Amino acid sequence: MKNPSIAIYTGQGSSHSWLWFADLFEASGLYDLRLLDEDRIKAGELKGLSALAVSGGDTFAMAEGLGNKGASAIEAFVRAGGIYLGSCAGAYLPLRSSKDLLNRFNFVEARVSNLTSVLPEPKQFKEKFSQPYGCSFIFHPVREEVQLSANERMPLNGTGTFTAPLYGGPAMVPYDRTETLACYSGFTERTAFLVDRELARKTLIGKAAIIRKKWGAGFFYLSGPHLEDPRYAIANKLVVRVIRNETREASGLKQRSPIVPLVLEKDEARQWVREVKREVSNARIVVAGIENYSLSWRIGWKTYEPLKMRVFLEAIWKRLKSLEQVNRVHLSPRGPGVVKAAEQITWQLRELKKTSDQGQETNPLAEKIFQGLRTLAQDFLTVYFQTKKAVADEVKPSRSSAPAIYQRN
Repeated sequence: MKNPSIAIYTGQGSSHSWLWFADLFEASGLYDLRLLDEDRIKAGELKGLSALAVSGGDTFAMAEGLGNKGASAIEAFVRAGGIYLGSCAGAYLPLRSSKDLLNRFNFVEARVSNLTSVLPEPKQFKEKFSQPYGCSFIFHPVREEVQLSANERMPLNGTGTFTAPLYGGPAMVPYDRTETLACYSGFTERTAFLVDRELARKTLIGKAAIIRKKWGAGFFYLSGPHLEDPRYAIANKLVVRVIRNETREASGLKQRSPIVPLVLEKDEARQWVREVKREVSNARIVVAGIENYSLSWRIGWKTYEPLKMRVFLEAIWKRLKSLEQVNRVHLSPRGPGVVKAAEQITWQLRELKKTSDQGQETNPLAEKIFQGLRTLAQDFLTVYFQTKKAVADEVKPSRSSAPAIYQRN
C-alpha cells in the first residue's frame, strides 16, 4: 500500500508544535512530507496530497496569513478527498465563526464551550490563560494531561480511554452532521488546573475533544488536545490510523507539483552537513545562555520563552547524525540557503543576549528570531525528508544489501 503524501503547515501563526507532527510521521515511516507555509498553500501546493496537518499556535495569525485564497485552497483540497488534521489552534481554525479573519474558514459546525463573556480568575499561568475573541474570551481551564474516551465510531473504534495533553485547544459541542469521536472524560495527576476544579469539570467533561466532519470526498478531523505529542503513544497511533485508513489519494494527483532536488554527492553532501552542524551548534550554545535569563515574549496572542527557541534547534540537531551517514543529500530549492540562515539566527541570538544585558526591549528581535527559526527548521527538514524518502525508495527494490547511499568510503 502506497504511503500517503502529507503536508504540515509551518506558516504564519504556527508554533513549535508542528515539529511533533514531523516527529510522529517520521517515527511511523511516513517520509513523503511537504512542509508548507501560507504562501505555498495559496500557490496550490496542496493539490494531489493526501493530508494536511495543522498544529498549535495563534489561530487569528493563521487565518490572517492564509487569507481568502488559503481558505479556498484548503476547502478545495478537502472537497477533492484530502484529510485536514487540526490540533489545538489548527482545530479552532475551521470552526464556524462570525469574527473577522476566522469567518473565511467556516467549515465545521460546533460550539466552543470554553468561550465566556466574563473571565474567571486564573489560579496559575495567567499569561497563558485566555485571549480575546470579539467581545468575549477563549479561556483555558486546564493544561497538560487530560483523559479522553473514544466512542465506537471508526477510526477510533476499540480505543477506549486514553490520555493526551491540552494546551489551549477547544472543548466542542458539535451539531449539523458533525460527528463526535472522543470526549473529555476526566483529569489525571498531571492535570494543571487554571481555574476552580468544578468550573473545569463543567467546561470540559462530556464535551467533544475530537470531532469529524465530512466535506465533499474528504474529512475535517479536529482535536482540542495534541494527539501528536510524542509522549503519548496511544494518541499518536490514532493520528497514524487516521492517516493510513482514512486518507485517500486526492483527485488531480497527476497534477501534483514535483520536487526536483539538487543532489549533492559525497564530499559536497558531507561539507553541507558539516556547515549546518557548525552553525546550529553555535546557536545552541547561545540559546543555552539565554535560557538562564527571566525572559518571555508576547507574540500575537501567544507567550514564548527561550526554551521554545531550543526546540527548533534540537529538531535539526538530532537529525544531523543521520545525514552524516549518507553519500547524497537531496537539497530543496531553498536548501542551499540553510547554512546562511543558521548563521543569521546565531547572530540574532547574540544580539538578543546583548540587548537583554543592556536592559533594552527584546520583543521585536525575539519575534524575528522565532520567524527565522521556523523557516530554518522548515527548510532543513525539507532537505532531510527528501533525502530520507530517497533512501527508503532505494531500499525497496532489494533489502538484501545496503543501498549505495549508506556506503561510506
